[in-house]
Amino acid sequence: MRSSLPIAVCVFLTSWIPLHSQTVSTPVVGFSKVSFPVGTRAVVPGFVKPAIFSGTAILNGQTLSTTGIASGALAPTSFTGGIPNFPTHYVEITSGAYEGYSFDVISNTGSAVTVEGMPGGPNGTSVKFVIRPHITLGDLDFSDIPDGSVVVNIFNSPVVKATSYLYDSGGTWYDGSGSYVLNHAVIYPGTGFSVNNGDNSSFEINFTGVVKATKTVVPVYKDASQNLVGPVNPSANSTFAAWAAPLPIDTIANILSTTGNNSVTLTLLTDAGTTDLYDGGGNSLSSATISGQNAFSMSAMTQDGYVTFSSPLNP
Repeated sequence: MRSSLPIAVCVFLTSWIPLHSQTVSTPVVGFSKVSFPVGTRAVVPGFVKPAIFSGTAILNGQTLSTTGIASGALAPTSFTGGIPNFPTHYVEITSGAYEGYSFDVISNTGSAVTVEGMPGGPNGTSVKFVIRPHITLGDLDFSDIPDGSVVVNIFNSPVVKATSYLYDSGGTWYDGSGSYVLNHAVIYPGTGFSVNNGDNSSFEINFTGVVKATKTVVPVYKDASQNLVGPVNPSANSTFAAWAAPLPIDTIANILSTTGNNSVTLTLLTDAGTTDLYDGGGNSLSSATISGQNAFSMSAMTQDGYVTFSSPLNP
């Protein structure tokens, strides 16, 4: 169940282009092909979407100044009739102590953007950030798959244990009961999702986008049925030399190492406040390998926390 091909990276450019009021380096863009055999595989999208804004501003509570974005353009979805709504964009901090942290946009005017969940630490300080659209279920290309043969489960919520989505060949995702169209359901950076392939054969899908140049900080929840997480890295394999930042909690991480339809679970342990890796027997590990955009589950936590992954461009 590894990616059948390593990442093919293109557009290694050093030119500069305007991004609203800012000038930024052209990002590295690429694609990866991931195979899904019959059964279940958990993966993480290896890319992010291009930033629509890049800037520096003084953080005022939950608000950051912006320019060049129409008022309301970043608002969450506003469906009615019982259809769940989701944020459409997020702010990511790109430098400093909070590099890699992401916060959903809840509203914007023509001169500012407001997020939710921003901690108090950076308040009143100059923050370098980008705004990106979220990756959604509708961005996943399952166009060659028979109706009803694929179910995707998204975890990583302190309240919802797992949300199931059904796919049909018309390119539409439905909730688990088939009642609502939910192409706009969000897959957060560094968050995995499981794909249950109920067809009689394997299939492949392409992931495309921007290779992330910054860290990724992913929240994990003690009450979630699973915390599926992984590096935002489209490489065929990601070497995990250690946690990129100390975890605040004692944690068990189960990495599913796969070849074809065979799988072996490597259990990794870590102690609170360290970056060290240990196997299930408590033996020290110099590294572990995550193959082909695989997600892994984190559990046995006594409190909520975060896990930090390095950028594939700055390991």
